[in-house]
Amino acid sequence: MNAMTARGLSLAAVVAVWTAISEIARVNLSLWPVIVALGCSLAAGGGVSGFQKTLASTISGVVWALVAHAVSRALGGQDIVQALVLGAAAFGMVLQAQFLPVLSYTAGALAGAGVAMGLRAVTIEGGVRVAIALAIGAALGFVAERVERALPPRRG
Repeated sequence: MNAMTARGLSLAAVVAVWTAISEIARVNLSLWPVIVALGCSLAAGGGVSGFQKTLASTISGVVWALVAHAVSRALGGQDIVQALVLGAAAFGMVLQAQFLPVLSYTAGALAGAGVAMGLRAVTIEGGVRVAIALAIGAALGFVAERVERALPPRRG
């Protein structure tokens, strides 16, 4: 089978399995952040390195979003304050790569922050729930890659 078919089948399998597990077991996590992190894992290049970058960067984005929300509220929460604080957080997401190479996947950090903001995670508990969903997605990306490799290669 060709590479795109193998990738498609492996992604379909992990998404279907996780969706079934989360629905049947009534896992109290949103599904879409898992899919976002799965995509980030693929975009990060896959393998252990892609998994690590996705996990670290998306979770750092969640932390940045929580910090930005807390700082914005502490400074009064006006629209202009929120804009400036969120801009500073985006700058921080880029700058962190200079100090920690595992956080060099800036797109993952931005995705993690966006997911946290989209789910309105404004507490530590909310942030942990988002981080868990993102970690599951990163892990599914890693698993999908292993499934893809296990499929029979193209013949002929």
